[in-house]
Amino acid sequence: MKKIVLFAVVLSGVLFAQSAQDLINDNGCLACHAVASRKSAPAFAGIGMRNKRFEGANAKEVIMQSIKNGSKGKYPRFSNSAMPAFGNLSPQDLNTIADYILAQSSKAKGHGGQGNCGNGMRKKGMNR
Repeated sequence: MKKIVLFAVVLSGVLFAQSAQDLINDNGCLACHAVASRKSAPAFAGIGMRNKRFEGANAKEVIMQSIKNGSKGKYPRFSNSAMPAFGNLSPQDLNTIADYILAQSSKAKGHGGQGNCGNGMRKKGMNR
């Protein structure tokens, strides 16, 4: 009996879990972000790359906290933009979105997802 109940709980979690794309669409993320290009906020690819680079093993948790609590000033080129808090998202939803963002890091240009070497200018001999 316990196995049947456990299976039903796991199955319901799988059936009702939203995909990252659904969560991103449902929460309006694409109004400000794009996958690999800038809008009024950094691209998911740049966010993923920058957090992997500077946060290492904590990258996923940092992204999840930024989504849940909001943030401002993390990305110099977007210092006038603020990320609103999405405290309504479940830990599972935050995890799904953070995994998606980190998976996009291979699409980032340059270091830190800023499309350059991170200081606003291309360094000599660093053309990619």
